[in-house]
Amino acid sequence: MKKLSLLLVLFAFGACSRPTPTPPTESSTTTETTTVVETPSTTKETSTKPSSETPKPPTSSSEKPIPVDTRANLVGTWVQDDQSLTIDRAGNWALDGAINSSGTFTVGADFDQTKMIKLYGFNQNIGGIGTYFIANFNKDSTKMGFGYLGQFTRSTDISTTLDNDVFQANYQNEPVDFSRSVLGTWTIVEGTEFHNTWNYNPDGTFELYSDGRGDARTGTYSVKPLKNNWVDISYDFDDSDDAYITAYHLSDGVMWEQEFEDIRIVRNTDPAFP
Repeated sequence: MKKLSLLLVLFAFGACSRPTPTPPTESSTTTETTTVVETPSTTKETSTKPSSETPKPPTSSSEKPIPVDTRANLVGTWVQDDQSLTIDRAGNWALDGAINSSGTFTVGADFDQTKMIKLYGFNQNIGGIGTYFIANFNKDSTKMGFGYLGQFTRSTDISTTLDNDVFQANYQNEPVDFSRSVLGTWTIVEGTEFHNTWNYNPDGTFELYSDGRGDARTGTYSVKPLKNNWVDISYDFDDSDDAYITAYHLSDGVMWEQEFEDIRIVRNTDPAFP
């Protein structure tokens, strides 16, 4: 009887001390565990258990970066009805057709699918200060909207990009909303007989051609944003002690001064993207 009681106690103790099995989970598949240990002189890699990692899908072509030579590439010959535009890598341009003109250019802005270039020789009536044109491209630079001249199609293959020295020293390389930025060329188009022209350059300098005076002046400027689409623009002229601040309402590519609302100053055209 004592032996039977002892066997029962041992059986019960053994049953209590046996570990309870852990139920499997949904992710209890065999995976590879790799440990990399790096020291200043060695890199040791150890691996346990066979790999069952799911292979990653290939990267979509839409996620690939746009090649440098096809992003907003100006170089080449562009055509539209009755007009062609040729731009070379060294900073020369030529229009042939309805408009015949030629000259040189510099790049004032380059970001995303947009460039803004300053054409010298396009407008002979503004004292040689140059005229900015905004160029918007499709992804492979086969089509381009070019200022108020409209849409062009590339007629030559892409073979090169612009030389570095064509870019202005402090060109704009961050995206800009041109409808609310002063960068570029502005001209009085209505409200007065004088059609003054301003160039606001990305380095903080400006050129002003006075239609009334018949000459061009240069200087530096700064812009202070105010409320409700108003900005203060400070001017400091190079050729005199003249310095003043003018408040402008700036919206949708149009500026006007308080109490002179009928005098409209309009920026160079920001064309539609192709």
